[in-house]
Amino acid sequence: MDSIYTLLSAMKGQERQIDAVANNLANVNTSGYKSDRVLFREYYNEMIGQDLESEEELFAHEEFISPYSRGGTSFVKPDHVSPSMQQGIFKDTDNPLDLALKSEGFFVVDSPYGERFTRNGQFYKDAEGYLTTSAGHKVLGKNGPLKIEGKEFSVGKDGAVVVDGKEVGFFRIMNFDEPARLTKLGNSYWVPSSTDQKPSIIDRPVIHQGVLEGSNVDSVKEMVKMITVNRSYEASQKAMRSVDDLDNKSVSIARI
Repeated sequence: MDSIYTLLSAMKGQERQIDAVANNLANVNTSGYKSDRVLFREYYNEMIGQDLESEEELFAHEEFISPYSRGGTSFVKPDHVSPSMQQGIFKDTDNPLDLALKSEGFFVVDSPYGERFTRNGQFYKDAEGYLTTSAGHKVLGKNGPLKIEGKEFSVGKDGAVVVDGKEVGFFRIMNFDEPARLTKLGNSYWVPSSTDQKPSIIDRPVIHQGVLEGSNVDSVKEMVKMITVNRSYEASQKAMRSVDDLDNKSVSIARI
């Protein structure tokens, strides 16, 4: 009986994988998007009736364990979603407001909920002349929001902002020791996963103007992954039917 719950945990994990693949494919044309993959680990339920103290125990009892479980059952548990921080393909746009980081790091954005970090350099200029993201949030320089007032606007590879031949600011480019552990939000934003993750400024960033960093999603690989996960899901379904049939036969024999 317990094997059904092991298979159920596998199917729920495969559903989570499908969600990640579908999201990757949906963002194949999103500038600066980083593809996700779901990492799993095994959780072993030692005995029934144990105190529900840990996150793992709550996970198993709430999701999978039947009232008749004897313990000694293994489950598949999603550990975390790990983004690939590999750079995407760079493409020329000839739009002076489009910027690409060809170095490590993130642009810094001032959102209503605090600072956010992004690799998406598709920026705009609002009515007041501030450089903003598509969500309307201001892009930050070393001395605050970057304002562009003038006709000619250029950005040096070192992040210097020049308007009508006058330097008006510098982009604040930040990085993290473990960028793959950042939490992904909407609008191509990232935030630290914990207070232990502290951003540090990059003194020598490499910024290219009139260029955008594309998504790093390999659509062919993602389609192959989707097919593989779908087949694994179907195999789990067949195994669950087999276990259910065997249980039914065992019950019939016991009645005899």
